[in-house]
Amino acid sequence: MIAARKPVIDLWRDYRDHARTLPGMHLGSVAVADACADAAHIARELYRTGVRRAEFGALVDLSPAAAPLCAVRLLNLLRELTAWGVVVDWRVRLPEAGSCRSGPSAFTLSHLYPPSGIEGPADAAELRAAWAEGFFLGKCVVRRGPGFLEIRDHRSGVLNRIVIDEPDYLAGVEAVRAAPTADGLVPSVRADLAAESLLVGVGDLWWWAPYRPHRWPQPPFRV
Repeated sequence: MIAARKPVIDLWRDYRDHARTLPGMHLGSVAVADACADAAHIARELYRTGVRRAEFGALVDLSPAAAPLCAVRLLNLLRELTAWGVVVDWRVRLPEAGSCRSGPSAFTLSHLYPPSGIEGPADAAELRAAWAEGFFLGKCVVRRGPGFLEIRDHRSGVLNRIVIDEPDYLAGVEAVRAAPTADGLVPSVRADLAAESLLVGVGDLWWWAPYRPHRWPQPPFRV
């Protein structure tokens, strides 16, 4: 009996489509389970070793029927790769509109690198086009200061600047980043963060949406 092939992520030295046909551009593959073990560390190491494009071989299933833990791990990796400016070729299945169980939407994910295909909603083609047209690096980022977090969120089309400095909220962010079950997260804190789409429900788990910026589309101005 032939064992089933584990889903993998193919890695490329160049982000452009045509570069995949050139010799020396393919940097190998990594198993999805291994890549999701520590998303921030893996993304940093992939970028350091020259990866500029990552292709997910399997559909990222965020529908209610999917496994929430797997979905959150994949979202973590997508978030961290996007933060480094890596082009990500991926396909996603979103919950259908009007689903009795909420889940990630194109709006809450629009700061991630745009997918090459969307399944689920009836208006999937329109969602994908709008996602691609409206994407830019740094669309929803978080910066850490001494005793506070600053989030700059452009997902709505305008800048929403949020400063988190209350201990319960800071502890809540750390809790959900440490474990998607968010054990110990105060319900009122969870509700406030979810209302701003900083926390996104995935089944019975929670995903922290903003990413820490590592690269910008152009260098900063010198004054």
